[in-house]
Amino acid sequence: MKQTIKIKGMHCASCEILLKEAIEEQGVHVLQADYRKGEIAVEMKDGKQREAVEQVIVKEGYTIA
Repeated sequence: MKQTIKIKGMHCASCEILLKEAIEEQGVHVLQADYRKGEIAVEMKDGKQREAVEQVIVKEGYTIA
């Protein structure tokens, strides 16, 4: 299931890389991260993974928009 999550606080390509690596550690495939748009597209197996992804985003210091 593909989902796009809006994120506040990404300012550069390093932010994209940091989030991508942290999210992929949860077993979720990151399709695209775009700090300019403030969003990340992911491929998840189910809704439970979205909750885990959102927790990682917040843990890394970003906000779900």
